[in-house]
Amino acid sequence: MEQVVEQRRPPRFSDCSEPNQMLFDQQTYMGASVERALMQSYDPQELWNRAHLYTHQEEMKNRYLDDRQRRIQDSWHSGQLVISDPPIVDYSTLPPYDDSVTYPTPPLHHSLWVDPHTCMGHQQAGQEGDLGGSSSRSFGFGEFAVLMTSIFGPPQPGYY
Repeated sequence: MEQVVEQRRPPRFSDCSEPNQMLFDQQTYMGASVERALMQSYDPQELWNRAHLYTHQEEMKNRYLDDRQRRIQDSWHSGQLVISDPPIVDYSTLPPYDDSVTYPTPPLHHSLWVDPHTCMGHQQAGQEGDLGGSSSRSFGFGEFAVLMTSIFGPPQPGYY
């Protein structure tokens, strides 16, 4: 440690007073001892982290499986149809994609969620210029649901 302290002394160290020299040496010694302690504790800490990484990953997986089982049980208690293991799709038996099916293109406007011209049906015509209170505007999910049903068919029970 004394070699480290001597190496870290500035070039004009001998010009300083004796109390300042002692103070510098003491602070340098304390800093070097802290650095040495950190370096010595790094290797065991790294080994500890590597040893417990697998345990941590197992814990995360088990929490996910518990949450999944809880969701399935809640769905079952609420009366929904639960399919715990969905059937495996054999993609080799499906017909090739021939681009013959065309889906309707949704209208595009400034917002992907709210069209101000279609959501004003329940408001009066005099309030069109009112920009305050965006919570009073509503989005009609009926058209969206019709579009999704035309693309994907009727709603199916959720897979878990």
